[in-house]
Amino acid sequence: MALSFCYIFQMVKNWLYNYGRKRDRRDKITYVRRWNLNQVVGHMKKAEIQELCKEETGSKPGTKKYLSGYQKALAKVMEDLTPEEVSGFKEMAREWSEKSPPKEVQRK
Repeated sequence: MALSFCYIFQMVKNWLYNYGRKRDRRDKITYVRRWNLNQVVGHMKKAEIQELCKEETGSKPGTKKYLSGYQKALAKVMEDLTPEEVSGFKEMAREWSEKSPPKEVQRK
């Protein structure tokens, strides 16, 4: 009694579907932004940072030279913050991470 190739193929396929390796189910991906101190200061003191960066680099926003000097300008603004401002911005970063930032920040 010879079995046809199609019948054997169907049996193997059926066995693999039933007993083969199962894929792991992944959790749903949630896109959550975690805010830190630098990001909050960069947003809240944006005009000051831009002005300082323009002065230091001598170039327009968006150019490579401007972008290379942005972190230095941000660091200088961070150094000039008082301890009360730092604690306020840290609290704001924690609040924005746990709940959500204000609507005008979300729109950007």
